[in-house]
Amino acid sequence: MTFFYRLLYLLASFFLRLFYRVELVGKPEATDGPYIVCANHLSALDMFFLAIGIKRQIFFFAKAEAFSLPFLGKAVKALGAIPVHRGEADIHAIKSAVAVLKEEKLLGLFPQGTRLPGKAPSVEEAKSGIGLIAYRGHAGILPAHIETKDYKIRLFRKVTVFFGEPIPYESLGFENGNMAEFQSVPAGFSRKSANCPKKAGERSGHEHHRCQIRRFLFWCQTGL
Repeated sequence: MTFFYRLLYLLASFFLRLFYRVELVGKPEATDGPYIVCANHLSALDMFFLAIGIKRQIFFFAKAEAFSLPFLGKAVKALGAIPVHRGEADIHAIKSAVAVLKEEKLLGLFPQGTRLPGKAPSVEEAKSGIGLIAYRGHAGILPAHIETKDYKIRLFRKVTVFFGEPIPYESLGFENGNMAEFQSVPAGFSRKSANCPKKAGERSGHEHHRCQIRRFLFWCQTGL
């Protein structure tokens, strides 16, 4: 972690626990090496919700326009953010993301591609491209699920962040790195989520939380 990131980490941890009553479930442990932190996207605070749950610096994408703003531009640069031009195929951003992973770091990605408050994540909303980055960066997947009432972030409304078990690169099934292979990866994870109840009331406690993780993992992998 850089000094600026560590400082922001401490401030965000205090602020979010106080004003959003953040609870972290299933803190990731075996996250040495390159991983893509993959989560649903509800608000501009999502990167902070994820960051306080992992004691490693996460490198996120940020709108290219933000880098030209007087104060915000310096802040996102200090955080190691990767500039991306929305609405177009940004090859430079993809290369920068792969470079981060090749340096054994963590990359943060939101498969939905944009904030979707009020909506539970679904397969249809996942964007393609994560598989390409994972393959070229030789990175595993660390799934996470940000949950709150009605999936709408509100001040003083409790936010729970569920972390799944890290999925090593070797378990993603890449061999040739072609598109057909990327699209076949979710099949293995769909079997893991098949026995998971669809309603929260069918199971309770951390057993239900693990089911949520498995369901989201399948959703996340479908973006591959």
